[in-house]
Amino acid sequence: MKLRKNTVNILLRLVVSKNVMKKKDRLKAAIDFKNVDRIPTSYRGSDYISKKLADFFGIKDSSNLKANYRLLLKSIKADFWSSGSKIGKFSTFFPTYIGDEPKSPYINDGQLFYTIGINSKIGTISNYDIKYINFGVDPPLSNIDNPGDLKSEFLMSKISLFDFKSMKNRYEGKHLKYEDLSNSDEDIVCMGALNNIFMICSYLRGVDKFLMDLINNIGVAEKIINEVSEFCLEFNKKELEEFGNKAEYYGSWDDVAGQDGIMFSPHLFNRYFLPFYRKLIENVKKYNLIFGWHCCGSIHDVLPAMIDAGIDVFDVVQTSAKDMQLENLYKLYGSKVCFHGAVDIQKILVSGNPERVKTEIRKIKELWGLGGGIILAPSHEIVPDTPLENILLIYEEI
Repeated sequence: MKLRKNTVNILLRLVVSKNVMKKKDRLKAAIDFKNVDRIPTSYRGSDYISKKLADFFGIKDSSNLKANYRLLLKSIKADFWSSGSKIGKFSTFFPTYIGDEPKSPYINDGQLFYTIGINSKIGTISNYDIKYINFGVDPPLSNIDNPGDLKSEFLMSKISLFDFKSMKNRYEGKHLKYEDLSNSDEDIVCMGALNNIFMICSYLRGVDKFLMDLINNIGVAEKIINEVSEFCLEFNKKELEEFGNKAEYYGSWDDVAGQDGIMFSPHLFNRYFLPFYRKLIENVKKYNLIFGWHCCGSIHDVLPAMIDAGIDVFDVVQTSAKDMQLENLYKLYGSKVCFHGAVDIQKILVSGNPERVKTEIRKIKELWGLGGGIILAPSHEIVPDTPLENILLIYEEI
C-alpha cells in the first residue's frame, strides 16, 4: 500500500512539475484537496526570530518587517507569512474603530479586544528583548455575582463605534493597501475579527471565573455567552457586508483546548459555542470565503464538530499535544479538513537536530503527498532559541 502511494506521488510530481503553480493557486488547490506541484507553505515567527533571519540574509532595515516581508519570504522560500488564524499576516483588514483608545497601563492590543472593554498589557521576555501582549488582564466583569448585575446590551451598544465602510490593514503602509494586495499573487487578502467567543467571554470575566461559571453559575455564564454571541454575529455581519466580496480568507481563533484536551466539557462546547460557529460559518460562506479556524492543543473533542460546521482550514496542528501525532491526525481528519501547521516548534524545531527536522518533513510529504489537504508551517510562532538552520530546512526539504 505504501509502495503504491509513493508511486502515485512520484507520478503526480512528474505531471505537475512541468507547470510551476502560482502561490495563490497552490494554496487554494491544497485547501480544495486538488493536486499541487508541491505542498504550499507559510512562515510564522515573532519579530525577534524574523529579524534574526533578515539579518542572516543581509536584508537592509531588518527591523522593518512590514516593508521587507516579501523579501524575507523569498529568502527563506516560503509562500506566505501567516499570523496563525489568517494566512496573510500583512494582508489582514479590520474595520476602523472610532471610539476612545485605551488608557495607560492598558494598550491597543492589535486585535480589537480593547474596543469592547478587554484590558491588555505589554509583557517582556528580558533575556531576548522580546515584548508580547498579555490579553485579558484585570477583567471588567470579574465582580459580577448574578445575571441581573450585567447591563443589557453591554456589548451591542458598542457596534456604533466601528466604521465598517473603512476597512484598514492592521499594519498599514503605502504598499499594504487593498488595491495593491488584491492584485498581487504574493498575498491573500484576509479578514475576521472579534469572532473568538470563548476567549472574549473569558477575557471579560476572567478565565478561571468563567470556567467555574460554566459549572456552578450557569446563569451568569449564559448571560455573558448570549451577549458576546449576539455582538460577534452582528459585528461580523456588518464586516462581511462591506468587505466579504473583497477578501479571500476569513480567519477565526478560539483557544478552547490545552496540551491534554479541551478545557471544559465537550457537551458545553456543543451546547454554548458550536451554535455560534455554525451561524458564523454560514454567514461567511455566503461570500465564498475560505474559513480558517485556529485552536492550540489537543482538539479531538471539538474538531469533528467544527469540521461538520464547515471549516476549511484547521490551524495550528500542535503535534506535541496529546494524541496529536501526524499519523493519527492524517488517519482521522486527513481527507476532511486542510491542515495549516504541523511542524512542531516545542521539541523538533527548537531542540531537534537537522536530520530530525528533515525526517519530520519527509513524513508529512509521505502522508499527504501532492493531493492537497495541508499547508506546511510551524505549529505556532517559532521560539527564540530555534536554530536558523532548522527553520530554513522546513522550506528547503518541501
